[in-house]
Amino acid sequence: MTLFALLKGNTTFHNIYAWMTFNKDNEILKQVFEKEELKIPSRSTFHTLLTNTDNNALEKVFREFFFEHITQANIAIDGKWLRGSDVNGQYTQETHKAVLNILDKDIKIVFAHMFLDKNKKSEIKAFQELLDNKLFSGEGQIFSFDALLTQVEILNTINEKGDKYIAKLKDNQSKLKEKAIETIERFAMPSDSVDDKDGYLNENNKRVSRKVEVFQSESCNLVMHHEKFDNIQSLVKVTKTVTDILTQKRTTSVQYLMANFKTTAQEFHEKILQHWRVETYHYHLDMLMEEDDHIAYKEPFSIAILRSFAINLYQLFLNTNKDKKVLPTGKTTMAEIKRNCHYRDDFTAELFEQQSFA
Repeated sequence: MTLFALLKGNTTFHNIYAWMTFNKDNEILKQVFEKEELKIPSRSTFHTLLTNTDNNALEKVFREFFFEHITQANIAIDGKWLRGSDVNGQYTQETHKAVLNILDKDIKIVFAHMFLDKNKKSEIKAFQELLDNKLFSGEGQIFSFDALLTQVEILNTINEKGDKYIAKLKDNQSKLKEKAIETIERFAMPSDSVDDKDGYLNENNKRVSRKVEVFQSESCNLVMHHEKFDNIQSLVKVTKTVTDILTQKRTTSVQYLMANFKTTAQEFHEKILQHWRVETYHYHLDMLMEEDDHIAYKEPFSIAILRSFAINLYQLFLNTNKDKKVLPTGKTTMAEIKRNCHYRDDFTAELFEQQSFA
């Protein structure tokens, strides 16, 4: 019932419970849940159920449901803090919590989470645990992540398992970044490059374009030797230009990455753009599920998993119907899918039961 309510746009405990109470005689819901009568718990019991849910058990259901949809060839890893999860009250004291989201970049859905507690488990340690789990690490996968996870143990573990990585270089690894820049400057010209001059318009009406230059050794696999990091085969320089459509003001930034495999500049360009899909996922969590406006309070992970469940169902429908006029508005976007769920119980039921894209 909570997941159904989330799909329909009810994002707070108060609104979810109010929707449940109002819809206890809803015939479509009785059909969906195969019940002659829907019994709604008291508000306090409902809150207790969500805060005392076994998060690992709920996560197991989540993973089993979505694993059949993913390709698991290109994986993006990124953490998201749960706003308001640090509670200091009379009866409880909770540390700030976060969820490490594991996204299939090809299907654009998060297929697993890891739960983080600021005082118990860092994002780096969680990712190391993830790599030890055979569910997430199979030969040939490509991992991408932010510079925080560009750590010796993480990258070398990925390499040892036969997987691939594209790692960002920032000031948290200043000496590594400096050496990469020095190596690139020794090249007379890039091994390969691609310049996406037209780029794309973002939601702020700004045109974003990227020039991707790849530097690789012609005589061997290694492009740069490092005493700690193994098998650095490619260095990538990305020059990003953002142009304001109204003022024509341009801002340019340069980013450096490294990878333990070789491929073309065009493919690196595509992989880099794909990584931002996890940021788009977080954007949808905030805009469609209003996650940042919903104070999590104690034990916030169960509702976080259910929000991801709802966003994934929207995304799977969009993947199948993006170029089809299946909605009354004629558009098939995440926002319009949510809008149709809000007004149509029958459509929400189809989404809920996977009938519309099975």
